[in-house]
Amino acid sequence: MCRLLGVISVDPSCTAKYLLNDPCSLYVQSRADPLRLQGDGWGLGFYVDRVLRLVKSEKPIYEEFERFKSIVESIRSNIVVAHIRRASNPRGLPREMLISIENSQPFGYENYVFAHNGIIMLPDEMASLLGDWRVRIKGLNDSEVYFWHIIKEISEGESLEKALVRFQERLFRVWLENRDKYPERDRPYIGLNMVFSDGNRLYAYCKYDEERDRIARSLCYGDQPAMQMVYIIGEKKLVVASERTNPDEKWQPMKSGQLLTGEIVDGRVQASVKEI
Repeated sequence: MCRLLGVISVDPSCTAKYLLNDPCSLYVQSRADPLRLQGDGWGLGFYVDRVLRLVKSEKPIYEEFERFKSIVESIRSNIVVAHIRRASNPRGLPREMLISIENSQPFGYENYVFAHNGIIMLPDEMASLLGDWRVRIKGLNDSEVYFWHIIKEISEGESLEKALVRFQERLFRVWLENRDKYPERDRPYIGLNMVFSDGNRLYAYCKYDEERDRIARSLCYGDQPAMQMVYIIGEKKLVVASERTNPDEKWQPMKSGQLLTGEIVDGRVQASVKEI
């Protein structure tokens, strides 16, 4: 279980509140629960002169506070995507193979940035469907397979919405075709939650089993399912996160299957939510 946070704002300096300063900021979430430390890397994606920049580390964020703080406070971007990692391991690999810069998120390609919370249960079988795009996989993070499927579809002219639908169709097909090989795996994924941007819009997709995954709770306040995403929307900003970072703002829950889209139009943030 990782933690995500995405911001699109008219004021490009507002992200430090949610990443650093709030009582349950993304940084605080990293070690809010000693049994669920988010200690397997971290990363930030943002834009400088409309060009994507990624800063990532394989180290625990709580061991690099000064570096993280310095970077966050220097960011002047209307869109920021952040990720702290608790590594999944569907392949059963040695831990040392999972922790590296290549495996840290967000992932980026051209001006697209993507961060995922969840597990793709059959990553190798899904990677085999990428065709020529498979060689772009750099690490052993199952989330990277998800990322390249989305990028492949978008590069071929599909919308993000269609890319998400097609990825899920393939997930279920591959799982049904291979379930006899993996009798211990009773579903194709655990969570497809993601934050994504093309440099103009910010997207967030919440997808999980609301019945099976309702027991695990959020790290800080424990008042929502761990896989349920939340957001706040105002004229000047849209913030979406794996869990609320403070108790004061009016955070709204996302239902499984909802795609949230935010963009800046005429100096104001506009947002829409669609079921897919």
